[in-house]
Amino acid sequence: MNVRFPLLALVLAVSVTLFGQKDPVLFSVNGLPVHQSEFQYIYEKTNGDQADYSRASLDEYLDLYLKFKLKVARAREMQLDTVPELRRELNGYRRQLADSYLLDKEVTDRLAQELFDRQKQDVDISHVLVTLPQNATPADTLAAFKTAMTARQRLQAKEDFATVAKELSQDKSVARNGGHIGYVTAPFPAGYYPLETAAYSQRVGSFSMPIRTAAGYHVLTVHDRRPARGQVEIAHLLVRAEGDAAAAEKRIREYYDIIQSGNGTFEEVTKRYSQDKKTAPRNGYLGVFGINRYETAFEDAAFALANDGDISEPVKTSAGWHLLKRVSKKDPQDFRAARGTLVNQIKKDPRYELARRALIDRIKMDA
Repeated sequence: MNVRFPLLALVLAVSVTLFGQKDPVLFSVNGLPVHQSEFQYIYEKTNGDQADYSRASLDEYLDLYLKFKLKVARAREMQLDTVPELRRELNGYRRQLADSYLLDKEVTDRLAQELFDRQKQDVDISHVLVTLPQNATPADTLAAFKTAMTARQRLQAKEDFATVAKELSQDKSVARNGGHIGYVTAPFPAGYYPLETAAYSQRVGSFSMPIRTAAGYHVLTVHDRRPARGQVEIAHLLVRAEGDAAAAEKRIREYYDIIQSGNGTFEEVTKRYSQDKKTAPRNGYLGVFGINRYETAFEDAAFALANDGDISEPVKTSAGWHLLKRVSKKDPQDFRAARGTLVNQIKKDPRYELARRALIDRIKMDA
C-alpha cells in the first residue's frame, strides 16, 4: 500500500496560518490525494472549539485521519467495497461527507471573505433600541416593532436624533451618548449580524427600517465610514487630574519638555512620575488595542502617531493627562493569513448557522 507525505513536515510546523498555499496535497494513499481543504474541514468539524491548530493537535489528528484512509484503502484491496451492504454504507458516508463539506466550505468561504472586506472599514453609527426579552410574546414583539417604527418616522421628520433616542431608546447608555455609538468595526457581537450588515450596506444619513437582533429592534443611522484604523501598540504616562487640574496640566507639560529636550527618556520619566501604578513599572506599556477601547481623545492621539517611537503632545481624558508613545502599528493581514482567525470568529457566531440554513433552503428551492 503506497502512502506519500510530501507536505507533512510543513503542516506540522505551522500554526493557525495552516493554509498559506492554494489547497496543496497533504498526503496520498494509493495515488489518491488528500488536500488541505479536506483535512481542515474534518479537523474543525470533529474538534469544534478545540481546533487550536497546535502541533500536537495536528500531529494526533493527521495520524487518525491517515489510519482512516488506510482502512478504506485496505477494504478496497480486500474487495469489501463490493459487498452490497458495505458498499451502500460507504457510498452514503461519502455523499454525506461530500455534501456537508461542500456546503460548509461555501458558507465559510463567503462569510470569511465578507468579514475580511468589512474589517477594512470602521463605521460611525447611532441607533434607537427597543428591547425584547427572550420569552417575548407576539404581542410584545408587535408593540416593540411599533415603537421602533414611531422612532423612525420621527427621525425621518427631522427630529433631533438624541432627543428621540433619549425618549424611546432602551439602550442603557442612551442618557450618556444620545444613541451615538461611535465608530465600530466588524464583527459585531454575537446575535447582531443583521445590524452589522445594515451598518456596512446602508446609505449614509438614512434611517433603517426596524432591524431585529438578539437585543430587540434597532433603528440605525450611519454617519460615516472610514478606512479601518486597525490596531496600535502604545505606552503612556499618566498624571491624574484630581483636585488641582491646572497643576496636573503643568506637570504633564514639564515631563513632556524633559523628554523632548533629551534630559530623560520616555521610559525613565514614566517609571518615575506616571500615576498609572499598573503600567509605570513596565515603562507605561498598555499593549495592543483597536478602536472603542479608550476615550475618543486618547484613541485619536494614539492612531495619529505616524511612526514607531513617536511621542504625543499632552492629551486630556477623564482620567487626567497623558503622554503616548507608539511602540508599533499592526498592519492588516492579507486574506490567506487572516483566514484562520476569521473562520474561528464566524463559527462562534449565529451568522454561520443562519447562512448555512439559507443556503440549504436555496438549494431545496432550486432542486
